[in-house]
Amino acid sequence: MPGAGCLVRSTQHTALSTAAPSTAALGTQHHLVRLGIKGKQVLGVTSIVGAVVVVLSVLHLARLASVSLEESRARAELLANAVYQRARDVVSAGSDPYLALRQDPGLRSILESSAYSKHVTFAAIVDPRGVAVAHADASREGLAIPAGDDIAALLTRSEMAQLAAIYRGPGRTLELRQPLLLGDTDFGSIRVGISTLLIRADLNTSLRPSLWTALASLAVAVIGAMLLAQLLLRPIHVITSGLTRLGRGEFGVRLDLDPHDEFGEIGTFFNAVSDQLSADRGANSALDPAAQEQAAVRYARKLAALGRLSAGVAHEVKNPLNAMTIHLELLRQQLAAAGDTAAPALQHVDVIGNEIRRLDEVVQSFLKFARPEDLKLERVPLAPLLDEVLRVVKPDAERHGVTVTIEGGSAPDVNGDPTMLRQAFLNLALNACQAMPNGGTLRIQCDARRDRRVAIAFADTGVGIRPEHLQRIFDLYFTTKEKGSGIGLSMVYRTIQMHDGEIEVESTPGVGTTFTVLLPQAQA
Repeated sequence: MPGAGCLVRSTQHTALSTAAPSTAALGTQHHLVRLGIKGKQVLGVTSIVGAVVVVLSVLHLARLASVSLEESRARAELLANAVYQRARDVVSAGSDPYLALRQDPGLRSILESSAYSKHVTFAAIVDPRGVAVAHADASREGLAIPAGDDIAALLTRSEMAQLAAIYRGPGRTLELRQPLLLGDTDFGSIRVGISTLLIRADLNTSLRPSLWTALASLAVAVIGAMLLAQLLLRPIHVITSGLTRLGRGEFGVRLDLDPHDEFGEIGTFFNAVSDQLSADRGANSALDPAAQEQAAVRYARKLAALGRLSAGVAHEVKNPLNAMTIHLELLRQQLAAAGDTAAPALQHVDVIGNEIRRLDEVVQSFLKFARPEDLKLERVPLAPLLDEVLRVVKPDAERHGVTVTIEGGSAPDVNGDPTMLRQAFLNLALNACQAMPNGGTLRIQCDARRDRRVAIAFADTGVGIRPEHLQRIFDLYFTTKEKGSGIGLSMVYRTIQMHDGEIEVESTPGVGTTFTVLLPQAQA
């Protein structure tokens, strides 16, 4: 339980119900695996390192692709120059230039040597129509040679475009072209083919060391993130434990935090607040009713101070979140500039961004719970207050087929903050309606109790609460609703506690649930 002053009872009738494990505050049960801050930090750091490694690997591979293409062009150009020199001598010495080129053994030897040049698949001399006059493969002479993409044009594009051209599709042939002129006449051209498949195979071989480096980097990132998370989150765990113990009503709770780091001042302030709360609560039992009211106000102020302490904790968490968000946006811009090849990495960045935003929402909801409003106690008539609640609840009740009745309008007034009590009663009524998806009855009854207390009971005929859930329904963030926040009943519990009241729960699965709020009666 999150604090002192709450009584939880379970009325169990196992033979009466086979209903689903929903509650007036919970709804249909769903077992969801939620990552804690440590898991999210490890996942975030690992994802960022992984994305950076992928981007750097792609950039490195693009650079290697550009170098490979340039080297292949240089080898093809050297081969084309040798063919050109030999062709010029052969053409000038013969009457039929095409026949001379085809029959020259020296030119044939040069063309066939292309098979030994890295990445080169063929070398040929073609006429203006694209028909092979002389070819490294003699069987293709006299056949039209399909034109491939010009490697010189590809080399003018960006490195990422060159990498995409190499890895696009099943592979293709690039060509280096050198024109041949006989006087002023277009005699044909020298064409040297370069295979992107061969270049791709060399790049894949050179990429293996980078893959091992990437895996090692990810492993180091995971280990480093886990150690860092353990170091950074330990003070938060200590503070959370202290808040839980203080909420259970323990006196003299102390935090063991290093006074020399950022959390040291928070620990010192927490210890001072804890000591003062213990002193105030210990003295309340001997006070008269008027003094008890003043003590309740002071206690509420102490809770507000504790809320500011919690806000400081949340601030320490939000600072790294803001820094991660800024650097994530910078990384997103760099990846967007890299083009289509960075699209997979951008997807990881989007996932990380969504998780950071969700974690920020959790911190905001924690602040909403931990930073209570100033308590303004006054005489509160219950009848008009519950009428206001009924007007708000009525549309939701009609939608679920729920009939709402209010009994005991003549009950004594209570001492409390009307705004905070209205919100607490509204939460209990709405939860009761949601626990009756097939219709039912919600009965709100007020009556005076002994010890100058007033009981306000919210009894529904819903599906009830499973016994194993009763001890957790007031825990912050505990919910079985698919879209529940888990702070509704925690806010109700905190409000009743601030009013020096109690809340009791009786539930029978399949029969219904009754929440009974006990508040101090207003002074005459």
